[in-house]
Amino acid sequence: MISRKERCFVVILFGTLEYDGRVLRIIEILQRMGRVVVIDTSSVESSESSVDHKRVILPKNVGFISRHLRFWLAAIRQVIRLRPDAVIAEDFFAALPGWAAGKLVNARVVYDAHELIIPDRRWPTGKRSHFWYMLERWVVPRSDLVIAANVERARLMAEHYNLSEAPEFMRNIPPVKEACLTTEEALAKYPVLNRQSEQDRIVLYQGDISLARGLSRFIEALKYLPKNCRLILVGDGPDLDALKQLGETFFREGRFTALGRVPNHLLSSITRLADVGIVTYPFEGLNNIYCAPNKIFEYAQAGLPVIATNQPTIHALVNHYQIGELISRQEGPSELAEAIQKIVYNLPTYRSRLPGFVLQHQWEDEAERVHHRILALFD
Repeated sequence: MISRKERCFVVILFGTLEYDGRVLRIIEILQRMGRVVVIDTSSVESSESSVDHKRVILPKNVGFISRHLRFWLAAIRQVIRLRPDAVIAEDFFAALPGWAAGKLVNARVVYDAHELIIPDRRWPTGKRSHFWYMLERWVVPRSDLVIAANVERARLMAEHYNLSEAPEFMRNIPPVKEACLTTEEALAKYPVLNRQSEQDRIVLYQGDISLARGLSRFIEALKYLPKNCRLILVGDGPDLDALKQLGETFFREGRFTALGRVPNHLLSSITRLADVGIVTYPFEGLNNIYCAPNKIFEYAQAGLPVIATNQPTIHALVNHYQIGELISRQEGPSELAEAIQKIVYNLPTYRSRLPGFVLQHQWEDEAERVHHRILALFD
């Protein structure tokens, strides 16, 4: 058995470590067992001082295929040089290089599936999505450990890939963290969060800024909400400019703001200054139907009830614990406004249920289970 001091883990991520909460949580687990090296495509050095950060700087003027091939080769070279005990491939972009690198140095291979990309005939996929699926299809049965983002996805992956054992699952529950900014500091940095009166209510969305998420109907719902209700979007995405344009009238009225991308470590400082959190997903694709939102837990930890779309995995949480209101695909802006007002008018009641929900959904439970599964790879 390999001793703790000798153990080394390499985490491969085609993305930016600073903005990926799930990868940061995986790293926290790995650090209990040894040294962690992260290979990613970040353009800046990580603020995580305890992490050995190896950045692959990719030129912006090269195409999709070239970018991925350059990253794959750079990651494999680093793994060969480091010769770790385990390689953790984060999401489908890193599946093949992670598996190949691990096999080259006889390391354990852990595949952490952030998304559920198995196809479904009801929703045709494009060639690019099919390409990533084929790579995952090769890697999953050949990995030493597969981790899914919830138990529903683990079950579907086991059935689809004909696995003898279901993947482990690690829900996207973040650890409860103290806000790194005081209220005064957060308001100075993000003055839009200042309230004009005690009656002001802030409805907050954090995540991918995409029309596919149904964000336009939340902007349109402002027509039906009282003037003291404001909407703030936090994040980046393909439709940021389009949504800013849609909300231009409300922006001029001081009722709508898009803050853009905010570093992961500052999100809790912003979240706790709002009143209601939005959790919204598209209604097409297995990845969305069996979504694994981290925001529902982050909002609850910050004391925010939620207005959320009613996919099965979200419905089960919101309905059982009564921590917010659910909306269907068919409901329009006026119905959304009614649901938001119901929460706003009954904030103390909804807030009183949040501590019980948080108590039943602890990051430490997820971490302990995954820690034991990874540790068992070395028995």
